Amino acid sequence: MSVRMDRRGFTLLEVMIATIILSIGLVVLLTSFANCQKVMKASQDHETAQYVLVLGETVYPIPSPDLVTGDPLDDDRLNIEETKAEDLLDYLEISSSDLPKDRRDELSSYTFERTVDEIDDEELKRAGYLYTLRTRVRWGSTRLRDEDRPKLEVLTLWRKQQ
Repeated sequence: MSVRMDRRGFTLLEVMIATIILSIGLVVLLTSFANCQKVMKASQDHETAQYVLVLGETVYPIPSPDLVTGDPLDDDRLNIEETKAEDLLDYLEISSSDLPKDRRDELSSYTFERTVDEIDDEELKRAGYLYTLRTRVRWGSTRLRDEDRPKLEVLTLWRKQQ
């Protein structure tokens, strides 16, 4: 008498291999989602930093070279101390009704500042009296050191009138 085995379904080995392949696919998919979320957050941070940059440049425009009579390194229109984004909004009279609360809360960790890079007289003469203005927008926890806070930095060349 011969025993005939009808094969129905999958073997244990086939099920285990399918489970492993499915698991690897899910890990790759979840890792991709996590990386995508990080990129989206970084993109949102930079978009907000650009908004703060525009606010800062609106409140503190770079003056025309003929308006700066003294040393640019000491000029208060070129060197702007770190200013909170909320203060820029207040200066521009952008009220809470003009800006949603969550957007205003998001801006609370952002700051704007501008400095003129120091340069010695000989190098300045060789460079044709070009100064470098360094505009920074920083965000993140103020408990971090400035070097550790994320930032958007814009360099502008500015020529002093002779």
